Amino acid sequence: MSTAIPRCARLGVAIFLATAARGGLSAADSPGAPVVVAPVEQVELAGAQSFVGTVYPARVSDVGSAVDGRVVRMPVENGQRVSAGEPIAELLRGLLEIERSGAAAELERRAQVLAELRAGSRPEELDQARAIVAGATARVDYARNRLARLARLAERGTSTEDELLVAQTELSQAESLLAGARASLALAEAGPRQEAIAQAAAALAAQEAEVARIDDQLAKHTIRAPFAGWVVERFTEQGQWVARGGLVARIAELDRLEIEVQVPELAIGTLAVGADVRLEIDAAPQHTWIGHLERIVPQADLLSRSFPVKVLLENRVVDGEPVLRGGLLARAWLPVGKTGPATVVPKDALVLGGGQPLVYVVEAATTPGVGTVRPVPVALGTARAGAVEVRGDLQAGQLVVIRGNERLRPGVQVSFTP
Repeated sequence: MSTAIPRCARLGVAIFLATAARGGLSAADSPGAPVVVAPVEQVELAGAQSFVGTVYPARVSDVGSAVDGRVVRMPVENGQRVSAGEPIAELLRGLLEIERSGAAAELERRAQVLAELRAGSRPEELDQARAIVAGATARVDYARNRLARLARLAERGTSTEDELLVAQTELSQAESLLAGARASLALAEAGPRQEAIAQAAAALAAQEAEVARIDDQLAKHTIRAPFAGWVVERFTEQGQWVARGGLVARIAELDRLEIEVQVPELAIGTLAVGADVRLEIDAAPQHTWIGHLERIVPQADLLSRSFPVKVLLENRVVDGEPVLRGGLLARAWLPVGKTGPATVVPKDALVLGGGQPLVYVVEAATTPGVGTVRPVPVALGTARAGAVEVRGDLQAGQLVVIRGNERLRPGVQVSFTP
């Protein structure tokens, strides 16, 4: 079905309203209530046949707990709408929070150790190592000069052999201390070994993994909704103990619905995935429901020889509540008959909720864009591309109201843009 005419009509109504708002038209000058219209069309359609089906939520999840614990908070009630990721139950986690605080402190300590190693030696430490080397050098010079002086005295016989041996020992000790001080200075100038840095980095990574493990446990102690939907049943209460794998609540996605229809084997061959399907639901007769044939299960029931056909339907939410709910009875009009000429109107032209569906036909007056409306009762057939087959006193080319028809009465004057 072409949408060019409805868009033009909406544009005409918008211009009409904008002109009236600027004062271009007064209430007395207004020729009638502004409406949007579209033509009745004649197309080739397959005949429809009614099949009984059942409304199911698009998804149902029995949400369970991943850990053992006591329920300390249950913030949802049966029938409440929840968003994806919203908490539906919380378990006691005081001990885990204490463990998490200790693990975070240890993580910070290991991070500081690694940062210290990567920064290398501080200038003060290098100055200290150089001062130690300078002191050791001075002691070596002193010991060497003392040994030389005692050696000269020994040549003149004024120094003993024991004094000479003591001086030699002191020189060797001073030289050893000098070598150690120089090695310490070289280490300070070279900085930490790469192996020590790698060990500290590995210790930090291990502690990060420990903190992540505790965070994962903490997250599991808050049980969240896996998708947006409605709580249809609670399985636990505040204060109860929930075992690992124990059920907490049942969530049903009702923004989308799946209608399961059993179709006999003789009619299944004419169906095609993606076809529009008009639905009649007794619980919501004031709405026009058109779904899409989602899939045909390729396995028949061996007793009835009928195939399950799945029809996907977008639900409507009014004041936070879904219009359709799981388990409702539905009648699906499937295109399984012979193809032939059919009269169709846009689905928005239908006025439901009364004793019989009807459409408002515009009877044009002598003034262009102005006319009166009359209701025409119709019987509904199959659906196609946003249009619905109708049977009644309608002819192709007639204009029917598709916007503003909910407030019309027979004989009311309207202004329209065809």
